[in-house]
Amino acid sequence: MENYGFRYIHVGYSHHRAPHRNQLDCRNDGVLMRLQVNGTCRVELNGISHRIRTGDLIISRPGSTYQLFIGEERGLDEQCLVDSADYYVVCGGEWVDQWLSSQTLTDVAHIEVNDDLLSLWRRLIYEKRNLHENNTEIIACCAKLLCLTLERSVVKMLAGVGRKEHFIANKLKHYIEKHATEALTLEELAARNGVSTSTASHMFKLAFGLPPMRYAVEVRLVIASERILYSDMRLEDAAEASGFRSYPYFCRAFRTKYGQSPSEYRTQHWQVDEGRSIGNDL
Repeated sequence: MENYGFRYIHVGYSHHRAPHRNQLDCRNDGVLMRLQVNGTCRVELNGISHRIRTGDLIISRPGSTYQLFIGEERGLDEQCLVDSADYYVVCGGEWVDQWLSSQTLTDVAHIEVNDDLLSLWRRLIYEKRNLHENNTEIIACCAKLLCLTLERSVVKMLAGVGRKEHFIANKLKHYIEKHATEALTLEELAARNGVSTSTASHMFKLAFGLPPMRYAVEVRLVIASERILYSDMRLEDAAEASGFRSYPYFCRAFRTKYGQSPSEYRTQHWQVDEGRSIGNDL
């Protein structure tokens, strides 16, 4: 496989009818691309939460963290209503490295799901499962064609919504990341880019899958979690330094994202680190 620019290719189709949550994954080699073709789910990329709907393409690059959550929504009877399907491909190698370095695809992009695209994915799955023929070169060619087709789909979709809109959405994203610990408002973000609040919110959500102020909260939570783990700051001070003006709100948002209160989160992770240190000493 290496002779054709790939060290490995994993590809498949997943259909979930029950809640599912994968282990936190951080790959150092290759890229994961996942296309939602039915239902919804939630994905955390580098600690940032994204609501994923049909047509959303996720791209997790080498060195980034990825976690998938399916079945969080509940119906009126409090039962999870799960019907989520996706195609995925994970690949690495010299060709993949060069391809990734030559383009600037976003982590989450909305594309058109059509038969031409899905047929490429199905053909690659078929060739990977065909163990009785010397089809290594065909597999590599199919994988390259799929990657390039996905790239073209993203570029086409972005061109459809307009280059200006995509440019503004990225400016909003970068400003939020730089000033997340400050007192941000949607009105301020919109005014800095010369658009209305509704336009700013629409552009940002179309490009990144969630509203801008929700993204600001996600960034603040990541910053707060790092301060909780790697400093001895009081929890209230860590929350305020990360941009939260209300500690009760911070606690609710933190528990929603991490499944624990800030104090439980710190205690658990500090105990794990202490256990590792003792083990290393032994």
